[in-house]
Amino acid sequence: MLDVKTLMLVLAFTTALSVAGLAVAAALNRQVRAIRYWTLGLAVFVAGLVLQVASPPLPLWISAAVITQAYFVLWWGSRLYRGGNEFWGFSKVMLAILLVQGLAFFLLRDSFRYSTMLHSAIVVGLSILTIRELRLLAGFQRSLFWLWTLLWSVHGLIYLRRFFLYLLDTAYTGAGSFQAAAEIESLNYMEGIAFVYGFTLLCIVLTTRSLQDALRLQAAIDPLTGLFNRRAFEESAIRMLVAGQRNGRPVSLLLMDLDHFKAINDDHGHKAGDGVLVKFAKHLVDHTRVPDLICRFGGEEFVVLLPDTSQEQARTLAERIRAEWEKVAIQSSRGDFRATVSIGLAEATLDERENLYDLADRADQALYAAKQQGRNRILSWERGLRLAAVETVL
Repeated sequence: MLDVKTLMLVLAFTTALSVAGLAVAAALNRQVRAIRYWTLGLAVFVAGLVLQVASPPLPLWISAAVITQAYFVLWWGSRLYRGGNEFWGFSKVMLAILLVQGLAFFLLRDSFRYSTMLHSAIVVGLSILTIRELRLLAGFQRSLFWLWTLLWSVHGLIYLRRFFLYLLDTAYTGAGSFQAAAEIESLNYMEGIAFVYGFTLLCIVLTTRSLQDALRLQAAIDPLTGLFNRRAFEESAIRMLVAGQRNGRPVSLLLMDLDHFKAINDDHGHKAGDGVLVKFAKHLVDHTRVPDLICRFGGEEFVVLLPDTSQEQARTLAERIRAEWEKVAIQSSRGDFRATVSIGLAEATLDERENLYDLADRADQALYAAKQQGRNRILSWERGLRLAAVETVL
């Protein structure tokens, strides 16, 4: 078996290669914030290992503090991946942690045993916290989570074993150096090499996943309003409608059209028209629930699918949307103005043969009738409405 100092050098070299690879990935994928901190954490780890190899003559407590700090930076990166605030005092928090744990290692500088136990306990605690960060991530892919959990669990258990051996095993309680506890430390460093390889690979996979999620989001979102586009809406709405039919729960649909939108563009300019679309999108978000699906259906048309909502409840919501919208003042370079909206609504039947397009067609008939009757109003679909609309055209 290689001596401990050689294993330290191998681990340092392995980690340095990982840092180089992650640095390139971080430069190419700047939008994934977490990878920058994972790269920084491993770089700090390399620095700590180099200091450890140089001890003696350098004091061992310095390398212990640096290596321990690396785990805090890795945890911070995982926190950011979960969606934490990047600028929530990173420098201040890390400096405070370094000072506290650095002081602790300094005070324990004459006890190799207790210094090693402190480092092991911190690594175990941070392994648990790092696992927890990705567990809190909504919609995280299960297979990736279990790989992440396995990697950090094994790492944490190795250090937990190390902690209890130094605490209880008389063969190691008197050890004064890594070489004196070579059996424990050799296993730790060999596992560390495997851990760094595994961690680096998972960082690359997680970064790729983030980019894929971002691309899917871009494909699903209307760039102007930030709402679902038609394709993304249809994919989610079909599932929601089928679930409602199977469970016997009401599902209603609102189809909305901003009145005289062409005139708004002509009178106030297309910039003002875009502003109306953005403001109305926010208006819908403010007046609907989290489970409701909101979509810019195309042009000045919007649609909202309402799960667990009867036609009467949908009409109440639609009236609130309409009434509050006509009160909204919209600013433009050519003067302030107000806009109105016409809404057609329909409730899905429990017949599983009815699909989303049938429901949208019925809401469209109601919307057409609302516009024929003067706009800025709401109409619910009723049987015979299609015939009435046809007769109006004829």
